[in-house]
Amino acid sequence: MALLTKTFAAFGLLLTALSASAGADTYQHIDQLANRISNQTRQLTHESRHYRHTPEYRHLVSDTREIHRLAEHIHEIAHHHGSLDHLASDLSELDSKFHHLESVFDRIEGNARYGHGHVHGSTSHVRRLLNEIEQNIHHLQDDVRSLRTPHQHDHSIRVERPAFYPSPRYDRSGGRYDAVSRQRGSRGRGITIGGGSSRFTIRF
Repeated sequence: MALLTKTFAAFGLLLTALSASAGADTYQHIDQLANRISNQTRQLTHESRHYRHTPEYRHLVSDTREIHRLAEHIHEIAHHHGSLDHLASDLSELDSKFHHLESVFDRIEGNARYGHGHVHGSTSHVRRLLNEIEQNIHHLQDDVRSLRTPHQHDHSIRVERPAFYPSPRYDRSGGRYDAVSRQRGSRGRGITIGGGSSRFTIRF
C-alpha cells in the first residue's frame, strides 16, 4: 500500500509540473505575439503616410492609432500574466477594429483607382503587413482560448487485482483435478493510470 501511495504522489507531482510548464510556455508565447502585434500596428501607423492625399486619410490615421494603443494594452496585460478574460475581451475588440481598418484600406485603394484621391508609391507591403497582423491576432486568440479551456484528462489510478477461482478439488475416483487453475493469467497485480487513449498499466 505504501508503494501505491508513493506512486500516486509521484505521478501527481509529474502531472502538475507538466501542466504548469505548458501554461508558462503558452503565456510566454502570448507575450511574444502581443509584442509582435504592437510593433506591427506601430509600423502600420507609419505606413499610413502613403494615403495622405486621399479623402479618408484622417479616418485611417485615427483607426490605426487606436488599434496600436489597444495592441500595446494587450501586450501589457500579457506581459504581466493578467486576466485571461480581460485578454480575450480585448482581443475580440482588436479583431473587430482590425477588420474594420482592413475595409478602410480596401475602400481607399478602390476609390483611388477611380480618381478619388491619390495613393503614393507601392502599397503591396501594406497588404502583407495587414495579413501578418490578422494571422497573429487569430493565433493569439487561439492561445488564450487554450488557457481558458484546458483539456480535461482522466488521471485516476486504479489497482488491478487478479481474478481468483475456487481451489481445485481432487476427484479420488477418477484420479484427476476438476479445476486446472486457481488464477486466470500470470501477470499478477498492476496499476492503471489515465483513461482512453492515454491509459497505461504498470504490472508488478
